[in-house]
Amino acid sequence: MNGEGSATPKFEKETKELTETLGLKSEPVGVKFSDNHEETSWFSKKVSICEALDIIKQEKIMLTITKETCTCAGGRHFTGLEILPIETLAPALTAEKHRVYESTGVALASIGKQPQPVKRGKYLTLGPLEKFERDPDIVLFIVTPAEADKILGLISFKGAEPFMFYPASSICSAITNVMAKGKPEINLISAFERVAGNWSPNELILALPLKEFEAALQNIPCSGYVT
Repeated sequence: MNGEGSATPKFEKETKELTETLGLKSEPVGVKFSDNHEETSWFSKKVSICEALDIIKQEKIMLTITKETCTCAGGRHFTGLEILPIETLAPALTAEKHRVYESTGVALASIGKQPQPVKRGKYLTLGPLEKFERDPDIVLFIVTPAEADKILGLISFKGAEPFMFYPASSICSAITNVMAKGKPEINLISAFERVAGNWSPNELILALPLKEFEAALQNIPCSGYVT
């Protein structure tokens, strides 16, 4: 395994502090884009972004995903590994399996109002934050609503703007949204992803830019959300 894991993890102490202080049941997950495979860890199995998160949660390992190893077209698109014409994705959202929107036109209009993916690197590394040696781009939390409230409360201690939520949104789109807007996002995990991934009905995903994660750490000694 290359990169992360070969030297002293940068966030090991911070991750333990936040997890134990807030009583989180799952440890935070780091997300990092890179053009240099030497900075990433390797996992050869082909997976979707949803499957990767489940593997990380269960096995606590680092995964590297490329456009060749990401099995979901939507995942490749929304993470920016392979940006596809929206017209090729929209029909799947109106098909019998999903039927998220009433028509392709509605799907195009809705997706068009959301942040659009940008290619940020050939490699997408995800894994337990405590194993990262370098700064991740995003920190993901798989949490209950009560746990999400505590984290957002910590962030808000010195002032905050409204966070983001996009309805009928996939898990992987949270990565694009946070990278594009630089704001926290709550992703409720779509009904389709919950069934496919056997997610708990009590879980949601809170995605934070690194600066917001660091703010949460700094505010632990002062915020009433902890004390």
